[in-house]
Amino acid sequence: MKKSLALAVFAAVAVVGGSSSGAPALGDKPPRWEYAELHVQRSVVVRPLPVAPGGAAANLPAPTVTVRWATGEEEVQAENWEQLAEKLKAPAAKKEVTPTVHKLRVFNRLGADGWEVVEHTGTDGTVGTATWLLKRRVP
Repeated sequence: MKKSLALAVFAAVAVVGGSSSGAPALGDKPPRWEYAELHVQRSVVVRPLPVAPGGAAANLPAPTVTVRWATGEEEVQAENWEQLAEKLKAPAAKKEVTPTVHKLRVFNRLGADGWEVVEHTGTDGTVGTATWLLKRRVP
């Protein structure tokens, strides 16, 4: 008796809870996605440093930064997060903010345009090399 009651409950749950929104119905088209990549590379050029008069070491060279936003239709390259934010027409930041704030301005702009991060490899994007794969639904 207990076995048949359990089977009846299972069958009822399967019938009631059987419809799922996970997979499209046979006649529906699956969603289409557009993909893009955001890549940042920060590197320091290693070269011998001249010695300033008086024996003090000269200033170290500034690291070179390349930030690149690429979609299937275009590629935008900048020398830093702030410049990329400006090129993507992100809302202006307050004066004297950190590179992290400018990085978040870029992500906020991309999110407003419907982009979602799918994958991230590398560092946090303020040092070293980092790559983000993003996608958005095509209408």
